[in-house]
Amino acid sequence: MSAVPLLVRENDVPIESWSDPVRGEVRFRTLLDGAAGARSLVHGIAYIEPGKVERAHHHPDTDETIHVLAGSGEARLADDVVPLARGDTVFVPAGAVHEWRAGAGGLSFLYSFAADRFETIAYVFEAGEPPA
Repeated sequence: MSAVPLLVRENDVPIESWSDPVRGEVRFRTLLDGAAGARSLVHGIAYIEPGKVERAHHHPDTDETIHVLAGSGEARLADDVVPLARGDTVFVPAGAVHEWRAGAGGLSFLYSFAADRFETIAYVFEAGEPPA
């Protein structure tokens, strides 16, 4: 079966969230993945409230890109900390430790992975295993 074009409206996709000491605090919507008919593409939006953080982690087998849609903050990319602002794009190769921290106005970004499903992307957090 061949894929067909698809329109996804952000507000039609339910928000998921993480809020714990291992993963930090982030809300997100996975807009496209294999469940929606996309092949080898996971695409979504993450929302981090002012002063909150998605804690340091890496993806052993998957590259990630983010594009800042609104707000500002900082990214820890391996041993460097760099400012983030609207319009910035970051590429994170598989295995590279990274962390996203929102500034005073919060931070939202589009995330993309070359994977079939969000659930198959491994997250390895520096602080250990997240609670079940």
